[in-house]
Amino acid sequence: MKRLVPILLMHLAVTGCKREVPLVPADRIYTVEEYLAHPDLRLRVSAACSNDPGRIGRDPNCVNVHRADRVASAGNASGMPRAVP
Repeated sequence: MKRLVPILLMHLAVTGCKREVPLVPADRIYTVEEYLAHPDLRLRVSAACSNDPGRIGRDPNCVNVHRADRVASAGNASGMPRAVP
């Protein structure tokens, strides 16, 4: 029993050090328009979503940022309505 306590304490200390930082902002869901208005945020979230599509690819922020990427890359033709795929 005396050996078990230090082992458990060491295990808790090591597991407590590992802190996962969320790749996608989890505080709220950003809209496509917000991603278009903030290209730096769009690039950061898009890179995180593309880096791990199996785990976070279906996240609402990933879906919105990919749609904003498509809209931003389509360009802007004056006088033409914007088509969102």
